[in-house]
Formats: sequence, structure tokens, C-alpha cells
Amino acid sequence: MANTDTVRTNASQAETSSEQSIGEVLKRLVDVEEAAGQMKDALEARKKELSEAAEAKRAEFDRQLAAQMEERSRRLEERMEKEKREELEGLLQKTKQEMDGLQRKYDAEHGRITDQIVASIKSMRI
Repeated sequence: MANTDTVRTNASQAETSSEQSIGEVLKRLVDVEEAAGQMKDALEARKKELSEAAEAKRAEFDRQLAAQMEERSRRLEERMEKEKREELEGLLQKTKQEMDGLQRKYDAEHGRITDQIVASIKSMRI
């Protein structure tokens, strides 16, 4: 019987040792799962940080682009306004020159034309 008791004791010890090993494995699995959960949380937090940083960069890029477009638009408008003024000044000068030319022609030929009209009227017989 001593032999049987020894076998039982050994079996009981093996069972206890096996239970301890299973307990350690389970504890390690729980630890691994907790670490994985923490890693997942850290990854989500980092992902959120990167997303916010990317959004901030995009917003800054959009702001800079809008400012550049506004500046280009302002310069284009100024250039067009300057060209319009120059064109109008050219037209005014051309019109003034034409009017001056017509006035000189009128002044130069008015007397001659008037004389021709008077002569024509005098030569008419009623």
C-alpha cells in the first residue's frame, strides 16, 4: 500500500504541477491579451494624433492656397484695371486728335465752302 500511496501522491503532485502550469499559461495569455489591448489603444491614440496632424496640415495648406489665389486675383485685377485705363487714355487721345483734325479742316475749308455755296446760290436763276 505504501506503493499505492506513493503513486497517488506522485499523481496528485503531477496534477497540482499541471494545474499550476495551466494557471501560469492562462495568466500569461491574459497578460498577452492585456498587452495587446494596451497596444491597440496606443495605436488608436497614435492614429488619432496623426489624423489630427494631417487635418491641421491640410487646413494650413488650404489657407495658404486661398491666400495665394487671393493675391493672384488682386494682382490680375490691378493689371486689368491698369490696361483698361491705358486703353481708355489711348482712345481719348485718338478721339481728341481726330476732333482737332476735323476742327482744323473745318476752319481751313469753312470760308471756301461758304463762298462756293454763296456763288452757287447767286448763279441760280429764279
